[in-house]
Amino acid sequence: MLQSIRDRAQGWVAWVIIGLIIVPFALWGIQEYVGNDSDVTIARVGDYFDGTDISQREFQQAYEQQRQRIRSLLGDNADQLDEAKIKQNVSDGLITNEVLRQSTGKLGLRVSNAELGQQIQSMPEFHDNGQFSKTVFLEQLRRSELTPEGFETRVRDALLTEQLNAGITSMALVTQGELDEAIRLKNQQREIGYLVLPWKKFENEVTVDAAEIKKYYDEHRDKLVNPEQIKIEYIELSANDLAKNIKLDEQELHKLYEEQRANFAVEEQRRASQILIAPEKDADPAALAAASTKADDMRKRLHAGEDFAKLAKQNSPNIAAANVGGDLGFVAKGSLDPAVEQALNALKPGEVSQPVKSPAGFHILKLTEIKPAHTKPFEEVRADLEKDYRQRKARELYFEKSEPLTNFVYENPDTLTVAAQELGLPIKTTDYFSRKGGADSVTSQAKIINAAFSNEVLSQRYNSEPIEIGENHLVVVRVKQHKEASARTLEQERQAITEKLRTIAAQKKARGAGETIQKRLDQGADPQTIAKEYQVDWVKPALVGRADTDVKIPGLVKAAFVLRKPGKSTQAESPRVVGGTGLESGDYAVIVVYAVKEGSPAAMDASARLALRRELQRTKAESEYQNLVDALKDETKIVIHEDKL
Repeated sequence: MLQSIRDRAQGWVAWVIIGLIIVPFALWGIQEYVGNDSDVTIARVGDYFDGTDISQREFQQAYEQQRQRIRSLLGDNADQLDEAKIKQNVSDGLITNEVLRQSTGKLGLRVSNAELGQQIQSMPEFHDNGQFSKTVFLEQLRRSELTPEGFETRVRDALLTEQLNAGITSMALVTQGELDEAIRLKNQQREIGYLVLPWKKFENEVTVDAAEIKKYYDEHRDKLVNPEQIKIEYIELSANDLAKNIKLDEQELHKLYEEQRANFAVEEQRRASQILIAPEKDADPAALAAASTKADDMRKRLHAGEDFAKLAKQNSPNIAAANVGGDLGFVAKGSLDPAVEQALNALKPGEVSQPVKSPAGFHILKLTEIKPAHTKPFEEVRADLEKDYRQRKARELYFEKSEPLTNFVYENPDTLTVAAQELGLPIKTTDYFSRKGGADSVTSQAKIINAAFSNEVLSQRYNSEPIEIGENHLVVVRVKQHKEASARTLEQERQAITEKLRTIAAQKKARGAGETIQKRLDQGADPQTIAKEYQVDWVKPALVGRADTDVKIPGLVKAAFVLRKPGKSTQAESPRVVGGTGLESGDYAVIVVYAVKEGSPAAMDASARLALRRELQRTKAESEYQNLVDALKDETKIVIHEDKL
C-alpha cells in the first residue's frame, strides 16, 4: 500500500514520505493495534502538554523489520550487522517522522477529505477489475492489521509531508554558472595509464604460523560458531494443492460450459487478398490522381478476366504479400482501415471490390473464404473448463478450511496433529535451517523464518499463527528440534583461518609493491619497464569518462577521477599525477593521469542540459529539505531514553 504512495511521489520525495531510511511498512498502523497507555516510552517529541510519546513496542517492531530487511540484503554477510547503528537509525527515523507530522500542522498544511479519498481510491492494491473495491480495501487492511481510520491517518500524514517537499523542491533553483560547472565536471575526460598487481602473485611469498592462527581464532572466537538451527514441522493449506485432488463432475462441467457459452463464441472470419496501389509518402495531388487511375485500370483488367494473384504479385509493394498473391489470410476484426473493412464485409466469396482509398493507398480486395460465426464445442474447451472448475472448487474448499485451521492451531497450541487430522492435511518436516533460511520453498521465505524463530514458536514451543505466503496459501509451523549455536574448535577453523590470513598477507604485499611503484613513477621511472619487471601489463587507453565502460576493472576509473589534475612537476620531465587504489578483488592498481579534458557546456544538447538541471535541482532540494528537517528537529523538544532502546 505504501508502495503506491512511493510510486506517485516524485523520486526522492517518496523516501521522505515513508520515513527517510526506515523500512517502509514498519510504521504503518502500529497505533491501531498496540496500546501505549502502559507501554515503556523510548522518546518524547514535543512539549509536555502537546507532545507525542514513541513507545518501546513501536520501536521494537520497526527495529525488527529493519533488521530483517538488512539481513535479507546482506545474505551470507548478515553476521556483520551493526546492531547499535540499526537501533540509532530506527530511533532517528521514528523521531523525524513525528517531528514532520507535527510540523506540517503548525505550518498550516492541509489535505481535504476529497484529496485523501482520491489518493486511496487510486491505489491499485485496492482495485478489482480496474476499479476501487471497498471489499478489497477492507481485506487488505485486515491482512495488514490496520483499521480504515488508522490507514487514512497515515496516508494523510504522507500527503502532508509531500506538500512540504513540493514547496521545498519548487524553490530549489540552479544558476547557469552552476549548470555549466556541473557539465564540465560530469563530462570531464582523463587520459590514464595503469597496471594491476594481482594479490595472488604474492601468495607464495607469505607464510602463516600457528601463533597467528591461534591469535586470529581467539580474537574472533565469538563469530566462529555453528549457527543456531531448527527443524520445523508444518501443515500448509493451498488452493493449488487442493485443486489437484478435486474430482470432476460432468454435470457441473456442462453447466459451467452453458454459463460461459458467450466466452466461447467465435466471430465470423473473412479471408481476403488485395492489390495495393501505394503512392509515395507525402505524394502531391498529381501523384495521388495517377495512383487512383492505375487502381481503376487494374480493376478493369480484373473484370476482363486477368488473374488476381498474378496482378497482386506484380503490383504489391510488400514482398511477402507478393509471394502469396496478395493473400492477407483471415483478417481480424478492426485490423484494417474502417473503409477497407467495410468494403470487405460487403463482398461475397469470389467477388472483387472497387478501389477503396485509405491512408496507405488504393486497395482492390477479393474475398476468398468465410468462416461463419460459431460457438466452440464443449470438447474443444473442456481442458479450460476443467481448470476453471478445479480452481473454483479449490477456492471454495480453501475458504471452508482456512477458518477452522486457525481455530484448531489456536485451541491446540502444542500440536499440529489435531488440525492435520480434522482437515485431512499432511504434516511435513523440513531439514535443519538457520536464521538465514533454508533451501526449500518454505524455509526460504522470510515470513516463515521470522515466525519459526519468534519467541512464541521457538522458546514457548507454540504453533505459529497461519502465515500467508501466497494467494490462497497458508502455512502453520512449529519447532520440532532445536540446535543451539555452538563454538567451532580451532581445528575445525584452522584451514579457513590459514587461507584467510594468507590472503590478507598477500593483499598487503600487493599494496606495498604498488606503493613502491608509485614512488618510482613519481621519480620519473618508465611505467612499461616497471610493468615488465613485475610481469604485469601496462595499459594506456585513450581518454576515459567518468561513466566509461571500456575499462572493465570496478573502481579503477573512479579512483582515477579522484586524483588531482596533472600540472607542472619538478619530479618528472612530463607532468603527470600518480596514484593507487585497492580494488574490490583485493588486487592493487597503480594509476597515472596524463591529461584532463574538461566537458564542454556548449556541446551538450538541450534535452541533456534539461535532464542535468533537473538532477541538480533534485540534489539541491534534497539538501535544502534535510536542512529544514534538521532545523525543525532543533526547534522541537526531543527527549530520548537511550537506556530503553
